[in-house]
Amino acid sequence: MRTETLSVREAREQLPSLLDRFRSGDRRPVFLGSHRRTEAVMLPVEVYDELMAQRQNAADQVAASLRVEGVAPSSAAQIVIEEWVHGKIDTPEMERRIKQLHGVR
Repeated sequence: MRTETLSVREAREQLPSLLDRFRSGDRRPVFLGSHRRTEAVMLPVEVYDELMAQRQNAADQVAASLRVEGVAPSSAAQIVIEEWVHGKIDTPEMERRIKQLHGVR
């Protein structure tokens, strides 16, 4: 479903029209990279906010599930989860670190 990947030069030249597109409600991401290899994505801030809210919701659901079971996440686990929610680490890294905290391989 990915559309064309723009080079940095193309993105720089098209930035005003890309922003106009986002302002008009177009939610499709713009892919950027070098030699047509996608390295980054530009998207409307509303889409970004939705994605971040989904991560926060997932973390909140995990915490609620643990509370129902009578367990509280450790402060170390909460730090790892917050790093994931805010995009500082990716999902595999979050999972690896949580497993490491609990001695799971």
